[in-house]
This record gives sequence, structure tokens and C-alpha cells, in this order.
Amino acid sequence: MSELYIRVIPTDPAWQPTRAAATAAAADVAGLFTGPGDDVESVDPVFYEDITVIDGGEYMEDLFCTRCDAEIGLDWFWSLLNARNGGPTIRDLSATTPCCGTTLTLPDLRFEAPIGFARFEVSARNWTRREWELSAEELTAIGSVLGHPVTQVLAHY
Repeated sequence: MSELYIRVIPTDPAWQPTRAAATAAAADVAGLFTGPGDDVESVDPVFYEDITVIDGGEYMEDLFCTRCDAEIGLDWFWSLLNARNGGPTIRDLSATTPCCGTTLTLPDLRFEAPIGFARFEVSARNWTRREWELSAEELTAIGSVLGHPVTQVLAHY
């Protein structure tokens, strides 16, 4: 069975909220699925020890250099992460692009579908609602509860 996720993450990859703020933000996100036809299977706050790739699953298609706009490819990205860390956790966000040799951070790369890097997320699983994505106003409200601005990553696994 495929699963859909809305993954709400802080805009700063290293930032984490307090446990109380995380619980309150998860409750707020769950409350966004209470209208007619809106539903969500689970909403959970998730803490990670290290910065972790918050990917879009099947929505993650390709990536590009932000300097020369060359297609870099996901194979390069996953190889870099595996060579450094053996998986999706990240201790060093710096990277040198294979296309033009630009030194940048991984969040600076342009992914075909947005992904993120974070030590915390609020994950809403198997959701349905009239609007596909959370609105800017909803993200601002969640960020206020957490105490830090947030963004979202839509995922399909």
C-alpha cells in the first residue's frame, strides 16, 4: 500500500523545538484535517539525532546545480551521502558540484520536487484534504507554535 506524507520541517536544518512545542505543533497539524472529507491516519513529531534527508519518496526525481543549472542527478547525491555517512543522516552539508566545481551546501541544490534537511519533523501520514499542500498561513501558524519558521515536503512512498 502506498503512503502519502506531509512532512513539516524547520527552515534551519540543525534546529529542534522543545518536546512541548513539538507536541503542540503535531496537535495543530492534526487539527488541519478536521473538515468534511479531510482525514489523516497519524500525525507524529519526529526527532533525529543528526541532520537527516527529508525526501519526497517517489516525488524525488532529479537535482540541478544552482550555479550553472546543469542536471546533477540523484545518483551523485545518494553516493555522496553514502560515502560520507552510510545513509540519509548528514554531518557535513557542504558539497562540491560535479558539473562546475561550485562549493555550496546541499540545501542550496535545486531539487525537481522540494526536499529538506532537518533534525525534526512533524509527519502527517495518509492524509486527505481539499487543499493538497498546507497554505503559507498554516505553515506560519505551525512555525509560531514551534518557535521557528517551517516549510513542507510532500512525500509518496
